[in-house]
Amino acid sequence: MALRSFARIGDVLPAVLRDLGLQKKFGERQVVERWAAVVGPELAQRARALRYDAGTLVVHVDHGAWMQELHFIENDLIKKLRAACPNVELTRIRFTARETE
Repeated sequence: MALRSFARIGDVLPAVLRDLGLQKKFGERQVVERWAAVVGPELAQRARALRYDAGTLVVHVDHGAWMQELHFIENDLIKKLRAACPNVELTRIRFTARETE
């Protein structure tokens, strides 16, 4: 019987995710999870990332005025999110005032 060596989970997880076809989904979830850190605490209080869907990040905004304001800086936010999650193909952010879409 062969002896098995132990490996750290962080060292093998990327290969396991890739082999199971989950690496892409994991990366897409990271965009949602990293939203608050990328945009900062003030904006994160007013706008919450809900989900990623086919290149689009859906973000719930608590007020219509903030939705309009965020449209002006959408390109900057996309650049920052792409830098934070380089393996995800983010093309746009859709701001919504409804959480249950």
